[in-house]
Amino acid sequence: MSTSSASNRRFEQAIVGFFIILPPIGGLVVLYQALHNLPKFGMTLLWLAYLVALVGAHIKWVRPKFRRYPWVATYKEFSERSKPLKARHPKLVRKALNHRILRSAYRFAFAAALVPFFWGMNSLHHAHFWWFFGMWLIAGFGITIGYHRVGTHPSFKTSPVMRAIFFGMGAVAIQGLPGEWMKKHSKHHAFGETTADVHSPYVFEESKRAIFMEQFNGFMHSFVMWAFREPSLRRPKGMTIEQWKEDLLSKSPDPATFKYRPEDRDHWEVRNAQGEIVVSTETLIKKRWARFVDVIVGIEQDSVVTLMSNPVLYFGILIASFAIPYYLGGISIWESLARATFVNWVTFCVNSVCHLWGETPFEVPDNSRNNAVIEILALGEGGHNTHHKSELWAQHGVFGWQFDPSAIVIKSLRAVGLARDLNLPTRQQIVMAWLKWRVREPDMQGIPLRPRDIVGKAVASVEAKKEEPVGV
Repeated sequence: MSTSSASNRRFEQAIVGFFIILPPIGGLVVLYQALHNLPKFGMTLLWLAYLVALVGAHIKWVRPKFRRYPWVATYKEFSERSKPLKARHPKLVRKALNHRILRSAYRFAFAAALVPFFWGMNSLHHAHFWWFFGMWLIAGFGITIGYHRVGTHPSFKTSPVMRAIFFGMGAVAIQGLPGEWMKKHSKHHAFGETTADVHSPYVFEESKRAIFMEQFNGFMHSFVMWAFREPSLRRPKGMTIEQWKEDLLSKSPDPATFKYRPEDRDHWEVRNAQGEIVVSTETLIKKRWARFVDVIVGIEQDSVVTLMSNPVLYFGILIASFAIPYYLGGISIWESLARATFVNWVTFCVNSVCHLWGETPFEVPDNSRNNAVIEILALGEGGHNTHHKSELWAQHGVFGWQFDPSAIVIKSLRAVGLARDLNLPTRQQIVMAWLKWRVREPDMQGIPLRPRDIVGKAVASVEAKKEEPVGV
């Protein structure tokens, strides 16, 4: 390893060590302080239990009901599309309208049910709660929108100033320099669920799949330990872009040691009808690696990413994220570290939990899943299976039952002229994926497949040509 690479590696380990080791210590200090006022601590736990019960009830009982309808039109679009059907199918139109109104009523009712929680936490913790909540949103959206949806995957366009603001917000999350974050995440998409994946939770030695510790170690690797093990992708000092690109191209994964899940074989071997290999794994690896190198070279050449990846600027923003709450709100460094624990560990769950448990409405070359709990905690990033279906979709919660506040923020920016050219799935893509999912898993949510679901395929296909990107 060169001196420059070793320096890069030490820098990354220092960052990772900071947000792995110090935040839990901060959380314990906050807990210790809370135990000095047991009545206040007990009421806090009760309000948190109320929130968990409310969200749990939604996920357990209400969300499955909404899965019957994958796509939800706006009232304006509903009115336009229902006009030609009113005369022939008045009952159908009325039933659909009642469902739309019911969804709106439920959303208002759920929002109203959240008010007591915020009132209770405000009564107990005042500004301390709002600083925690606000900094969680700033850091969270900085990662989901900045580092991820406009940085790694240009799913929409915005000005360099807005991109810099979002990257600065992402720095508050303490997840490392934006350039390095984006490059490693690109590698995850290029080689998901293989030995070349940055943080796959799977063990590839068949003999060890049933051993608990191996499974545990696989999970811990995907959760956090990968950050210590994955080599740096920063360009060494003194090396030109062209030299760096040539060096990267020479380091593609070795086909002899390259492994993937047996279920994904069709994605890494192309065979004809006779079962003969037409395109080998080695060829596919080289093609995928070449595309990956082009992506990270593009990230390296991005002037905004380069600016916001300057260690001095990064640490300046990081220090400010602790100092400002301290001076303006009396927020201790331990409280800020507890907030950092929450934000980072939720992100770790996207890398691990969302590759183990959840829904798979889209067929993708890995085991990425949509997880309802992570959708909420990670501000929409829990729609991981949807994201792996199309990296460039600005919306990960594309179905009517999903939660994606990051997409709401992006669409709000578009409404005020700060975002443009949003890459969104079409209604036909959403409905067709839902229908295929129903066919693939007939017992999905316990709902039997009905004839009109099959008819829906034909309807969706007919409308495909006139379809425009829409949101949910």
